Amino acid sequence: MSRRRSALPCLALAALAWAAACSSSGSVPVPGAAAAVPTITSTGTDLDVNFNPSRGVVIDVIHATPEAVWAALPKAYADVGIPVREVSDASRTLGNSRFLVSRRLGDTPLSRYLECGSGITGPFADRYRIEMLIRTAVVPDPQGGVHVETYVDAKGRNPEGSSNTQVACASTQHLEREIAQRVRALAGGGA
Repeated sequence: MSRRRSALPCLALAALAWAAACSSSGSVPVPGAAAAVPTITSTGTDLDVNFNPSRGVVIDVIHATPEAVWAALPKAYADVGIPVREVSDASRTLGNSRFLVSRRLGDTPLSRYLECGSGITGPFADRYRIEMLIRTAVVPDPQGGVHVETYVDAKGRNPEGSSNTQVACASTQHLEREIAQRVRALAGGGA
């Protein structure tokens, strides 16, 4: 028991270092989102560890009208294999707040889009059941064009065994960029 207590500060310190290392220079912090401290929660025999990797909005500029980009966005989501569950025409935001997926998104291994850690058998993202929140907003740029702003938050859980331990997954930004690339192609937004 005392060994477990002394390991927790080390785990929290490692979590802080990991979260700092996962921050990405190509993203912008989510407005109003405070930097969360890693948490470790014990519930009987289960241990939930939440490292809260740096969360950010990935922004791509598309040179097309907001109407064309907004019209293309649902098709871009469908093309990558994400069903749209929430739509706000007023704010031009859509997404899915609880998308469950395992191993692959369409034909693509999840490890291309998410970093959830790895073990001797490879990346956890390719083995775990992933619960993802994804949202994209279409924001007109006063300088011309449109910002496609996509936010991804994901957690993974090992489907084998009886453990409920969950890991936070960091975005590699490939999914956000792929959505923007598909929107650009569909909306005629150039390269």
